[in-house]
Amino acid sequence: MKMNPWTLSVLLLLAGPLGADPDWHVEYPESFCVVEGSTATIPCSFTHPKVKKGTGVMLRVERVVWCTNPELCKKPVYYVYDSSKVRADSRFRYLGDLVRNCTLKIIKTLKRDAATYRFRFLTNAEGYAGPKGVRVTVSNGEVVKVRSSVTDNAVKEGGQVTLNCTSACSFHQLDVHWYRNGHALSEKGSALHLSCLTNDNAGDYTCSLDSSGQKTSAPWSLVVLEDEAGGVVKVRSSVTDNVVKEGGQVILTCTSNCSFHQLDVHWYRNGHALSETGPALNLSNLTNNNTGNYTCSLDSSRQKTSAPWSLVVVEDEGKHNVTVTGKEKSDWRLPVSVVLLAVFLLLLAGLVFAKRYSNQI
Repeated sequence: MKMNPWTLSVLLLLAGPLGADPDWHVEYPESFCVVEGSTATIPCSFTHPKVKKGTGVMLRVERVVWCTNPELCKKPVYYVYDSSKVRADSRFRYLGDLVRNCTLKIIKTLKRDAATYRFRFLTNAEGYAGPKGVRVTVSNGEVVKVRSSVTDNAVKEGGQVTLNCTSACSFHQLDVHWYRNGHALSEKGSALHLSCLTNDNAGDYTCSLDSSGQKTSAPWSLVVLEDEAGGVVKVRSSVTDNVVKEGGQVILTCTSNCSFHQLDVHWYRNGHALSETGPALNLSNLTNNNTGNYTCSLDSSRQKTSAPWSLVVVEDEGKHNVTVTGKEKSDWRLPVSVVLLAVFLLLLAGLVFAKRYSNQI
């Protein structure tokens, strides 16, 4: 079977050099391209056996070093980092540890930093270095660009877009800075994710390979269009009609096509804040006082507020009809009872009179 050359190179990189002990391993990219003046971070990891073979001695890492060019860092001309020494004001910073991570950061890369870098760690018994090293090249004049996940720069409210800071030369993602209308954003990294868009997100976006802004892209303009269907945040009701009878109930739910923290939903009636918070507003035993326009907002600033939902509480005519009918029945029962009582008394009087008359005869 013929193997793809790229696949073969990856397998060889992971497997390490022929004859190498798989328990001892350093892994980093073969090459790394950096834009001059930017900050580069070389990813690196290492492993070693827990016990030295044949001795039973527990191994622990006591020293780590990064060097340039000399093979295996045994007799280096220059250590860019040495954990056994304190290097003040160094542009080379070790972001790793003595366990597994050996990442190296180069701040404000210079042309002279172009070299092959190797990592070596020394245990209490022996040491090991990554045999191939990382070939770092430094380039200048590279064009930095902002590329978007959407083909058009006009996006509807509630939508999302991902901006990527790109360059012909690769650079480490953590050191990319983002700006909107020239103001620095808190987000960092090669990708900027913008979701649940509102008009506040509109503006010119640029990215820079360092905080100085010397390697900055041309602006990419984002336009956020109003959602004609009703906006980002909406109020949905448990009833199909907004007219509800007295004594009834209705549950209003604040919904959004964006994720939000439920406890931060605020409710308003006729523009006045209610004490209730949360995605659901339960209105029960309704009276005319509940009538009004209800809105919800995803935060107390009301920057993301729904269109109003109108509730009308009407008088329950059926309830009053029952009351009136009951009263009418009571009014009829009274004269009927009186007539029956009168008839009974007349009959009783007639019986008494008849009995007395018969006794007299």
